[in-house]
Amino acid sequence: MATVRICVCGDEGTGKSSLITSLVKGVFVTNKIQPVLPQITIPPTIGTPENVTTTTVVDTSALPQERTNLAREIRKSNVILLVYSDHYSYERVALFWLPYFRSLGVNVPVVLCANKSDLAADHSEAQVIEEEMLPLMAEFKEIDSCIRTSAREHRNVNEAFFLCQKAVTHPIAPLFDSKESALKPAAVAALQRIFYLNDKDRDGYLSDKELKEFQMRCFEKPLSEEDLVHIKETIQKTHPNSVTPSGIDCRGFIHLNKMYAEKGRHETVWIILRAFQYTDNLSLQESFLHPRFEVPPYASAELSPEGYRFFVNLFLLSDKDNDGGLNDAELASLFAPTPGLPASWADGSFPSSTVRNEAGHVTLQGWLAQWSMTTFTSPKTTLEYLAYLGFESSDRSNLSTTAALKVTRPRKRRKRPGRVGRNVVLGHVLGPPSSGKSALLDAFLARGFSTTYHPTIQPRTAVNTVELPGGKQCYLILDELGELEPAILENQVKLLDQCDVIVYTYDSSDPDSFAYIPSLRSKYPHLEELPSVFVALKADLDRTTQRAEYQPHEYTAMLNMPSSPLHVSVTWTSIQEVFVHIAEAAMEPSTAFPRSEEDVEGKWMAWGIALGAVVCAGAAAVMIWRRFKNHATLGSTILGAALGGRLTTNCVTSLSQLVLPPPPPRYTVPVAYAAGASNGMAVPVVETNNIITHPEGGCPLQVGEGTYLLKDDLHLATPPPHPSEAPVVNPNPLATVPTPPTAGVKLSLVSVGQRNKMPVFVSKEKVTAPPFADGNPALVAPPTKEGLKRRKPKNNIIKSSSSFVSRVITHEASSKRLNDRNPEGLFAFANINRAFQWLDLSSKNKDEPLSKILFTKAHMLTHDINELTKSSSHIDIVMGSSAGDIIWYEPISQKYARINKNGVVSNSPVTHIKWIPGSENMFMAAHANGQLVVYDKEKEDALFTPEISNHSAEAMKASSRQPLQVLKSVNSRNQKTNPVALWKLANQKISQFAFSPDQRHMAVVLEDGSLRVMDYLKEEVLDIFRSYYGGLISVCWSPDGKYIVTGGQDDLVTIWSFPERKIVARCQGHNSWVSAVAFDPWRCDERTYRFGSVGDDCRLLLWDFSVGMLHRPRVHQASARQRTSLIASNTQHFNRHRADSASNRMRSDSQRTADTYNDYDSAVRHPVEPRVRTALLPPIMSKIVGDDPICWLGFQEDSIMTSSLEGHIRTWDRPREGINDSYNGNTSSPAISTSATGSGSGIADSAMGSL
Repeated sequence: MATVRICVCGDEGTGKSSLITSLVKGVFVTNKIQPVLPQITIPPTIGTPENVTTTTVVDTSALPQERTNLAREIRKSNVILLVYSDHYSYERVALFWLPYFRSLGVNVPVVLCANKSDLAADHSEAQVIEEEMLPLMAEFKEIDSCIRTSAREHRNVNEAFFLCQKAVTHPIAPLFDSKESALKPAAVAALQRIFYLNDKDRDGYLSDKELKEFQMRCFEKPLSEEDLVHIKETIQKTHPNSVTPSGIDCRGFIHLNKMYAEKGRHETVWIILRAFQYTDNLSLQESFLHPRFEVPPYASAELSPEGYRFFVNLFLLSDKDNDGGLNDAELASLFAPTPGLPASWADGSFPSSTVRNEAGHVTLQGWLAQWSMTTFTSPKTTLEYLAYLGFESSDRSNLSTTAALKVTRPRKRRKRPGRVGRNVVLGHVLGPPSSGKSALLDAFLARGFSTTYHPTIQPRTAVNTVELPGGKQCYLILDELGELEPAILENQVKLLDQCDVIVYTYDSSDPDSFAYIPSLRSKYPHLEELPSVFVALKADLDRTTQRAEYQPHEYTAMLNMPSSPLHVSVTWTSIQEVFVHIAEAAMEPSTAFPRSEEDVEGKWMAWGIALGAVVCAGAAAVMIWRRFKNHATLGSTILGAALGGRLTTNCVTSLSQLVLPPPPPRYTVPVAYAAGASNGMAVPVVETNNIITHPEGGCPLQVGEGTYLLKDDLHLATPPPHPSEAPVVNPNPLATVPTPPTAGVKLSLVSVGQRNKMPVFVSKEKVTAPPFADGNPALVAPPTKEGLKRRKPKNNIIKSSSSFVSRVITHEASSKRLNDRNPEGLFAFANINRAFQWLDLSSKNKDEPLSKILFTKAHMLTHDINELTKSSSHIDIVMGSSAGDIIWYEPISQKYARINKNGVVSNSPVTHIKWIPGSENMFMAAHANGQLVVYDKEKEDALFTPEISNHSAEAMKASSRQPLQVLKSVNSRNQKTNPVALWKLANQKISQFAFSPDQRHMAVVLEDGSLRVMDYLKEEVLDIFRSYYGGLISVCWSPDGKYIVTGGQDDLVTIWSFPERKIVARCQGHNSWVSAVAFDPWRCDERTYRFGSVGDDCRLLLWDFSVGMLHRPRVHQASARQRTSLIASNTQHFNRHRADSASNRMRSDSQRTADTYNDYDSAVRHPVEPRVRTALLPPIMSKIVGDDPICWLGFQEDSIMTSSLEGHIRTWDRPREGINDSYNGNTSSPAISTSATGSGSGIADSAMGSL
């Protein structure tokens, strides 16, 4: 807010006092007034600029004796109103007054006022402006504006003083150079930044939507369509290329503001500038750049979830080529509205300080790590750049940039501090020269090893993410101090405040290397107050005896350190474990301090207390049992006496003292249900039951064929956690590993009765491929006679003593329910937390499971049913767990077998599992480590060793670059044990895969954002497609195998054409990750396809598409020539694969070498199609169907089903007219279904889709 002080100057008799009086009175005063009026203060009125609080008007005299007062008032003023009224006074404006102002050294705007216009009737307004005012404005730049007034007629009096106010609040001088007739460079730079911040999609244009949002932010008034058209037409007159269908470019935006300044509407420009926190000197407000943000001692600053979200979105918008990295040009464009890279980044040799891809571009992981480090070391820098880059807080209670940061809990400064409550930790790497510190930092950033030695002079920093055991992620900052090491280590206060761990390194092959560490610790004794990790580098060389008073292991033992020095080489893959160890030491400082005698005594004391508690509990149990036994005997005596009429006084006395015990528990062995104790207390048995509701008219799905009505909502009970599952809270907002590991409820559906005909569009005749592993005699199944019982697992799960299974709860009337049920009804198998339920959806009591398994050490994440082996007496189910173990389960006989026990084949969680189409024994499992493994349910497991003849480093490195590493081929002759085949696709998690209806191809989606189409019979990857950003989560095939649909973390559903090998459309409608997609075969025909999708936004969306109905953006469309060449090249590639001979499939993996791997990289890597060139498809129905994320979707003949994260299974009945006529009108059985995580083969090969 501003106080405007107006100094009214001019020759005597020009009417200065009359103007002021006319302003105050509102009319001309005919009476004689005093020569110089006293100072007048005017409060703000309706016409006053909004940021003006008061206006002070000062009258002056031009007499020589008043010259001192005149000079004093001019220097105190904000603006000068210079008045003239005739030719003489006009001439003195240029000859005396303006030079006099300059001689005083004042730099304030001047408003030129031609008063007494009522006496100059022979001069028109335009003539006065052209002949008098414009020449003066051209000569004297301090003149802000001119106006003609008349105090007698009260004409333009208020306007004159308004111009004075506006000259202070909205000065033209900082904006416009009238001599050059152009905006000044500072104004242009500010407007360019404003354009950048309002260009939300970073396409270089302000679209109509962005212009309207800009109008509302600056002026708080909507922009009408007429005004929008007028603005574009005005710009187009002088800059025709600046207006396009995409909007207005930056050049046109700046030209528009230049026209405002030229026409005297520079207040419009100032309103825009001040809406974006600019001051009068066109710099950002200090309080906006550097808001108050205090970090207490021993605490640290980190990015909040909102801050991480802002930088993630900024990265995605700036990655123009969608290659997952920011190159130099993209970084320059990103930092265009800022002064450049932060000084700390330049000093730290950014981008070499963070994670980059193979092309040297900064990845999203590296981008977030760099900002996490900047926030940790200099939060004021982060706040400054958040302001420059346009951060907008969504927290209405805190609109400043501090909403993007948070302060961690201060560390307790004690001898053995507890767990650190922060996600960013700092470690100093200390050691003698040439000990390998720089190579350690290079390995931390996944850089290659260099044999050339470069001594470190300037400090060097590296930052990256580290995933700790249990899934928590943190950012670890490692720095090599260089020549600043003495100065940093001597500053004890700063060192103890910022540093979280000290990493001592030495060269295990240099005998003089280790002696540096004891010397350093004795020189700086306060280093003992920080957690320490000792690392022996260059372990690939010969270890030598150190010339020191103590050997390294003796020294650490003398210090009572928890562990000896870690021996490692940066050339080994195990180097990553060192960084995990360092991060753990920083997060849990007590694990990296020397152990004292008190710790040992405390440990034995804890064991003693625990043993004593067990003994006391056993004694109490014996006493309670004896008392219960005595009470039972006494109860019999009392009853007999009462019946015989001989109840004595002693009996009555005993009865009064009797305390009846509580009723026995429902489960006779409660420990089997919830074995263990928590905090020394026994864990009680908690019984949980499913709940089913039947909403009336709730959540209808309106589509073209009618309304889908919600039939029921079955809420599965979440079992209590097992005591061995210690709840772990993961505070990292970017963590992707669930803690504890679990998954949303997913269903596998099956009908054991005779199936009805499927829709004509879904035909089994499309299956043309040979069976999997056809031609390998080692995998030929032994012949079975018709009518013989199928093989079942060996172990009874109810009587199992395995610690993997906690308890099995079966329904008391399960046998009767199985005998009485309709065989055409649906069974459903569902996982929820650590429970696995078997439900009968055709029963009236569908909420009562036939059986429920409770697991101890793992949660079931995925499962599938074998359609070939199902019958009324046999169902084969495979389940993949978070521990990597796989359960082969036969629910009717309650038998099970454990495959990949303890991760003997692959020791990572199973993310997806499916029976291989056409196979009774073999199934495929996707693991979180990027492996696809084929198992045989009847084979034993064996420790897996890759079958590669050449195990050299070159061969392994060459194979790792391929899109598919065949570590064991299905054609291998070694098929006595599992695995049957093992393929490595990537180091990232495989989210899901789906088999094509022709049973030859497979679509795989990964967390690295790739869709890989495989010919799994030939063990080859054909095509690789990419998402815009983020990982892909779900995938399915169309019933005819022509299209693949994926959903991912970019909130999009994407349609891909398999024959043409290209993207067809992007489907926008979700507000969060798309967790499942599935086709509805009963709504598909040769022209139109129906599919659905669900996601973490709790929405169910339905889509209809045909190629003719897709809307493709008109701008930036690829030329016909480009489209033709793209399709042609893909078609040739497709035909080439079909022409491969069968002999290629029979080549064993054991025959491959490093040279042959180069021939196997035949996959076509398709570039990411720009958004502006991709067709868009809107949903036909979008509905929020719950309060928790939806994770599974399935279509049945008569219904749609979904399941959610918290266990809600919802079923919608189809409208009667909604069944596709191609189904031949048969609607009696609900046995045929497809699910959002099933594959196309599940439709073509069977009547069931599962997940």
